[in-house]
Amino acid sequence: MTQDGGGASFIETQFPVAQLSAEAYKERKAGASQTLTGLGKWWGRKPLVLVRAVLLGLLMPASADSARDREVFLALMTMDDEGLWRRKDKSIPAKVLLEHLAHMPPSVRHRYIQEIPGGEAEVKSLRRDERQDVQRLVFEALPYSDKLRYCCRPEQIEGPSAAAWARINAHLGTSASELTGLVQELGMRRFGHVPRVGDAFCGGGSIPFEAARLGCEAYGSDLNPVAALLTWAALNIVGGGEEAAREVREAQEAVFAAVDAQVTAWGIEHNALGWRADAYLYCTEARCPECGWRVPLAPGWVIADKANVIAELQPDEAGRRYDIAIHEGVSTARMRAARDGGTVGGARLSCPHCGQSTPMEVVRRDMRLWENDDLVPRPEDVFQERLYCIRWVETYYERRSGGRVTGELSCEDARRLPDFQALVEAGRLVERTRRHYRAPDAEDLAREARVLALLQERFAGWQAEGSLPSRRIEPGDKTDEPIRTRGWTYWHHLFTPRQLLVHGLLMERVHSGVDLIRVGNVCDFNSRLTRYPSTRETINNTFSNQALNTVYNYPCRALPQCREVFLYSSDETKISARGTVVASDVRVCRVTSDVWVTDPPYADAVNYHELSEFFLAWYDGALTRLFPDWYDDSKRALAIRGNDPLAFRQSMVAAYRNLTEHMPDDGMQVVMFTHQDAAVWADLTLILWAAGLRVTAAWTVATETDGALKQGNYVQGTVLMVCRKRTATEPAFMHEVMP
Repeated sequence: MTQDGGGASFIETQFPVAQLSAEAYKERKAGASQTLTGLGKWWGRKPLVLVRAVLLGLLMPASADSARDREVFLALMTMDDEGLWRRKDKSIPAKVLLEHLAHMPPSVRHRYIQEIPGGEAEVKSLRRDERQDVQRLVFEALPYSDKLRYCCRPEQIEGPSAAAWARINAHLGTSASELTGLVQELGMRRFGHVPRVGDAFCGGGSIPFEAARLGCEAYGSDLNPVAALLTWAALNIVGGGEEAAREVREAQEAVFAAVDAQVTAWGIEHNALGWRADAYLYCTEARCPECGWRVPLAPGWVIADKANVIAELQPDEAGRRYDIAIHEGVSTARMRAARDGGTVGGARLSCPHCGQSTPMEVVRRDMRLWENDDLVPRPEDVFQERLYCIRWVETYYERRSGGRVTGELSCEDARRLPDFQALVEAGRLVERTRRHYRAPDAEDLAREARVLALLQERFAGWQAEGSLPSRRIEPGDKTDEPIRTRGWTYWHHLFTPRQLLVHGLLMERVHSGVDLIRVGNVCDFNSRLTRYPSTRETINNTFSNQALNTVYNYPCRALPQCREVFLYSSDETKISARGTVVASDVRVCRVTSDVWVTDPPYADAVNYHELSEFFLAWYDGALTRLFPDWYDDSKRALAIRGNDPLAFRQSMVAAYRNLTEHMPDDGMQVVMFTHQDAAVWADLTLILWAAGLRVTAAWTVATETDGALKQGNYVQGTVLMVCRKRTATEPAFMHEVMP
């Protein structure tokens, strides 16, 4: 096939933004089941469906028949009618069928609907082929976004059908039967070789991963080594196929089993009844400046909405403090009182003893900055830490006979039965669990003391070998928060002793990059900055928002709760194309790519460089041991930031000029940019011009979902700016550039 890279590409002439917006929204709404999200935390991964569309849109040539071009492109994306029907993996409910059939011609309605007494209607009892017919009839009548409710994502099927490939090849003059083959053919035609796709702001790895999955030679780099590590894992673990996934899972199961055996041997998560803890709830405690009473701090005292569990403050007059009782199954009125009876809100302490409300700035006026050896507050500290509730899990066996429950046995008693295994296999003994919420007793507090003692024995050694963080928190826009509000000056201060002990045991056993990522994931879901919404009784992660906000009451996962966030599982995707990942500054990149697709910093948006230090504190030492050519520093000083507009412009021009110099004259770039400030857009336009690029097309695709925790300068759309090298030497004028 001859090289012919001069013509316009599909994305430069048209782009199905409405359908892609719906597809991107669907992928975003998949949450943790997105292909790469389960690897570990990163902020703002672009949807894979959008990356796929961009790459295919760049490689596919535009013809004189724009309508046919669009049909072929939609077929490639399985976003045409046939592709959507192939992706349909859920049945349309009867209620929806009735709603749509009611508006169809009488002949159709009478074929599938029958009237029943009372004026209602229902779908007739149909043969299998008739059920399929009515499903398709209604499916094809639905708007595009409604169809997607019943479809899997494009990446979850093999691609276009054989019939679709015949139409695609006839239009494009190709002979492909899968996307990777088509990409290689189109790449040879446009560039003379398999396309080389690079992303020098690779973040969570969406662009290099999808490029490699499509058969391109992929390159990813990022100044931030946390991002580079996630991109490496995307290519080598998610893209490693079934065998790689199995090996990772087996290795991690072995690590977790060893840690579980140690925790069980220490006896720090089991009580005398044999119950095992799965969550510990802590609150801070501060002295009221008005009356001197010690007040446990929480915005409310509901623990579990479904089980009607609350904490209740009980005055201890002699100690000028409060005991905390835990009550299960309380009335609606007591639930309401507990929800409204918080002792902190609006950055003020509300004392239940004297009724005074005091700004937290006054409360923390004499707050001490913690030192490296501090693992818990000192007795004289303004804020104390208090365990006030443990959620236990009791495991037992139901006795069953004739399908009915006839009794219960403890695990110990059940396993003493001589025919235990036979009864289990016959369904006569069925393992069950139930939760109990209890205030800590003397034995629980003794276990807390043992946890602290075990940690103190290992603390210095673990810090020296890198199993626990030893870095100070460097002040910054986001990292000032824990220093200012709690006096925490080292990264390990963001974790309770119980969390540090478990995380240290895991870190001792890190042998691969994916192990490191998964320990980081555990840290994200198990810190003093996590939250426990009583409505779901689950534990949110530290970065459920894009900050390091401290909270007054917080959960701690017991080891069984850490299992789900440590063990990695994902749909296996075998990638055969080559992929290279490095930790590097875009301004010194020396790799040439035919296509650069980038999602650059957004001026005043997320401070990735600061937030990622939460993870780098744990990766210290292990990262460079596993990746000797990398570094384990966030490179704050080199990060492209918007707090200095001139420096931001200069850094961005240097970045994009370097990428422009490292692509061929017939190469292309797509800049993905998400911002709502017109001034930033004006800057970006001039930045790209100054970097030697000209914009040949721009498309806006909705890529973001609404979120209750999102505050500030967020938008719902991403603009794709398609660029080519600017080879003309004549001057440009602002009225030409700005549109």
